[in-house]
Amino acid sequence: MTTGTISRPGPRATGAGPGPRGPLWLAWRRRRAALLAGGVLVLALAGYLAYQRTGMAAFVADHHLTGCRLWQDCGGRRVGSESDRPTALARAYSHLGTYRTPLLTTGRLMLALPAVIGAFVGAPLVARELESGTATLVWSQSVGRRRWLLATLAVPAAATVAATTLLSALFTWWWWPHRALFDGVAWGTAVPFDAAGPAPVALSLLSLLLGTACGLLLRRTLPAMACALTLTAGALYGLQWLRPRLLSPHTATANAGTYPETPADAWRLGSGYLTRSGGRIAETGCDSIADPASRMRCFDRHHLLAQYADYHPLGHFWPLQWIQAGICLAAAAALAAFCLWWIGRRRG
Repeated sequence: MTTGTISRPGPRATGAGPGPRGPLWLAWRRRRAALLAGGVLVLALAGYLAYQRTGMAAFVADHHLTGCRLWQDCGGRRVGSESDRPTALARAYSHLGTYRTPLLTTGRLMLALPAVIGAFVGAPLVARELESGTATLVWSQSVGRRRWLLATLAVPAAATVAATTLLSALFTWWWWPHRALFDGVAWGTAVPFDAAGPAPVALSLLSLLLGTACGLLLRRTLPAMACALTLTAGALYGLQWLRPRLLSPHTATANAGTYPETPADAWRLGSGYLTRSGGRIAETGCDSIADPASRMRCFDRHHLLAQYADYHPLGHFWPLQWIQAGICLAAAAALAAFCLWWIGRRRG
């Protein structure tokens, strides 16, 4: 009779050990240091946004500047005229300039955030794994390529959405209630539009997918980073060009020689002249004529009937935000589908 020992497999051999397992857990473990460092930076910027907004809100309330404009009456006096500049109200209004620069600077910083995410998060995400051969090793361990890619994308995508949502919400909370106080900052321009609302969240997610697609196609980290940076900048400028055309603008008209009146909070797109035949002319030399009678004869000579001004009212802000966000999310979904299709068909 022979005796023997039966070895009992340990937790690692059975795969039943404590704690999570799988490609999603591996993706978190490999990138947790970078994610935690990025989280600290995001929280620091969020704290700065909250600090600036709280200070400005207190200042506006203390000096009764809510709803004030440079060309409107504030507290019964017209702020900005020569006779009122020495008053305390005018000095308080001018002090708001100390908040204007931080607002615009922070908005420009947030404008660069999608490019940073695309170039430094999305591009190395896959390119580094392909370049080093780590991806091939993982694929040989009974982990499918599409499953690996989904797990690799899931963690940074969730972090991107969470971080940009927080920063965008705080920036909107700072700028939107006091937008009337920031003279000369049109709401449809890059700052504040691309730093507020859902637009920066969707653009950041699109940039992440652009970087991932570049890394998947180029399989080299540095070229993929340059590709992601270029494509994100192109997407940003393309959206800025497309934005005024996403909704039909309103048009205000007035007699030739008189600039049309538009709402004070409108985003003004352009102006010009209407001819008697219904055509539009951007510019003429008639406005430079000082004599009123000669100026009117110039208008008649050019067959100009009226002046026009195209603008988007403030009510278009949120529809434009959601339309632009929808475009970015649709493009991001298409890129994700492309990446899954591409990695499934390519050979190791």
